[in-house]
Amino acid sequence: MASLQIMGQSFCGGALIQRRWVLTAAHCMDDTPVDEVRVVLGADNLRAPDRSVQMFRVQASVTHPEYNPNTFQGDILLLKLNGSARVSPSVRTLSLPRAGSDVTPGSRCSVAGWGDVSDFGTSPRTLMETDVDIISRVACNVSWGGGISNRMLCAASPEARVRGFCSGDSGGPLVCGRSVEGVVSFSGLRCGNPLFPDVYTHVAAFLQWIQSVMARKQ
Repeated sequence: MASLQIMGQSFCGGALIQRRWVLTAAHCMDDTPVDEVRVVLGADNLRAPDRSVQMFRVQASVTHPEYNPNTFQGDILLLKLNGSARVSPSVRTLSLPRAGSDVTPGSRCSVAGWGDVSDFGTSPRTLMETDVDIISRVACNVSWGGGISNRMLCAASPEARVRGFCSGDSGGPLVCGRSVEGVVSFSGLRCGNPLFPDVYTHVAAFLQWIQSVMARKQ
């Protein structure tokens, strides 16, 4: 789990998928000065970092060429770190899904981040994680009135209790089993609003692009 920060403040999340590569959302870097971004790995409490924390600058930022900030299509981006992360008990890479694979509706997945824990801008003290259930794109499109493509995934709270991502969680990983299947993209006006399911970029749909970028910029 990565925290993208500017001047010590976390503004987005990300997933370490290779020792020098972090996967995140394209909208996280909209109008964001790359040279001011720091990528923090191995953290839990961002206000009291310990020796497990590793911090990097960004050597390259690569946005998917079809990214549309208005529709959130192609909302995926790769950050190349200026050094290699050290694998440790606190830092490891997340596996990518198989090309062409999908996540079955009803699957239980998890999402994590340092984003707000309420609609009122309440910040957590430590990294937060919750379970979410994948729902069908058909059901998701009923809520969103269209616009949910096969290159997106939707998830909702598994129980009556409201769960999901919130402001500041963008770019974080949706993990199903052992793979990062989604990237936090957009949601309704309220966090965890059951009327508007959370939407993620579907990583498997972009696997060829991810692999080609990492191979080209070694």
